[in-house]
Amino acid sequence: MAEPLKEINFKGGVIKFKIPSNWEEIYAENGKGIFYEDAPDAGTLRLDVLTMEAPPDAKGNLLMLALSSLPDVDQQDIEILDNGNAIVHEVVRSDERGTKFTLYWWHLANYVPPNYVRIASYSYAILTSKENDRKTKEEIELLERQIKNAVFNQELEE
Repeated sequence: MAEPLKEINFKGGVIKFKIPSNWEEIYAENGKGIFYEDAPDAGTLRLDVLTMEAPPDAKGNLLMLALSSLPDVDQQDIEILDNGNAIVHEVVRSDERGTKFTLYWWHLANYVPPNYVRIASYSYAILTSKENDRKTKEEIELLERQIKNAVFNQELEE
């Protein structure tokens, strides 16, 4: 049975996507969003969106240029989606004070006419010990689907 979802209108609709309906939402003063299930050892999804103007002399696909300018991103790993957005995904493992974490990153880029690019950077942190659990794998698959289907507002905010 599919888990019910709720729509998130992040920053007043700059980007819309869905998460499980039982997840909590917190919006930090720095403008970032934090989403999680209120349960022991649950993963945490974080989101930040940046809007930038392309340099006047930029040539080629602005989405590819923007994503390939991020650290540790190879242009060959960038996927152009059917909806016109571009995405790159990476997995990073780290150790914080003896606790091992796995971070799943998705950077989703969108073109905003006439020459702007928005990048929504999602990270999902989970204890590495939970990485191979069925529930974790299902959440990651769900998040990836929802991120790929996210809808950006095509208006620049004032």
